[in-house]
Amino acid sequence: MIKKRIIFALLYQDGYFHLSRNFKLQKVGDVNWLINNFRFGSTSNYIDELICLLVKKEPTIEDKKAFIKDVNKLREKIFIPITLGGGIRNLKDASDYFNNGADKISLNTSIFQKNLTREISNIYGEQSISIMIDYLKNENLEEQIFSNCGTKLENNLFKFFNRINEFNYGEIILNSIEQDGTGNGLDLNVIKKMPKNLKKKPFLLMGGAGKPEHIVEGLKNNFVSGVITANLFNFLGEGLEESRKMSILNKINLADFSAKIIL
Repeated sequence: MIKKRIIFALLYQDGYFHLSRNFKLQKVGDVNWLINNFRFGSTSNYIDELICLLVKKEPTIEDKKAFIKDVNKLREKIFIPITLGGGIRNLKDASDYFNNGADKISLNTSIFQKNLTREISNIYGEQSISIMIDYLKNENLEEQIFSNCGTKLENNLFKFFNRINEFNYGEIILNSIEQDGTGNGLDLNVIKKMPKNLKKKPFLLMGGAGKPEHIVEGLKNNFVSGVITANLFNFLGEGLEESRKMSILNKINLADFSAKIIL
């Protein structure tokens, strides 16, 4: 049986990592702050994967270079799979991320501008591609997909899923703009609406996990393969360790390992 995952996400823009609430960013600190104050080397022992996202609309080549440089500095402290995303507009962008330590890449805006998934999967395999879907309910409580850092309306979520077979991908990340950064819990109702044929591939939920109980609640869902949190402050200290311990006590099928502190 495939193990479930606890995943941490870092949001990066203009040389700094940020908190996000409903896709509005708050600057926190640079890569040195993250390593020194977040104890990033040791804390990362309690997660299964790390996602680093360049959350800038239409980033330049220089923006991407700065992002990669700081990600590489983080990689000196961690030894877990990394997904990199943001600003991928062509095969070269994807290759740059893979060549700088990415085990997977996350695609968002580019799947609406140009379907790169087949081109990328032909080289790196479809398991290397995460499709990240940022969605928000409208006044009729219909889930609508937004691209370009949540600024451009693209499609109805379930109409998009009707054409999901056009894409080559390994997993889908459902990221709730409404729940983002609130710490009020995950949007588990969206999973209930998923077409059954979609549940054959992993679904990850993001947006709203503010405490260990939220992660446990999400992972208990049979159709949720992983939970992603980007909430830095709620998970300082022992939060990620507690999330893992609580999940295992609740008989969730996580990898059960004893973390060794990385100095």
